[in-house]
Amino acid sequence: MTKGRTTTHEERVFIAKDCLENEKDYHRIAAHHQVSYQQVYQWTKKYEEGGEEAFVIVGDG
Repeated sequence: MTKGRTTTHEERVFIAKDCLENEKDYHRIAAHHQVSYQQVYQWTKKYEEGGEEAFVIVGDG
């Protein structure tokens, strides 16, 4: 299993879009971007359900 790396908000959105544009080939996208399969899967699912807004972190206060 590939160990994930730290990613930015923009990278996560880009990777999710890349995955959708490539027929959800999670393994290939994970290897290409050097992140874990699970992260690609989660980010893609999140993007499908809520778009880019799903990645915005809401503050506590």
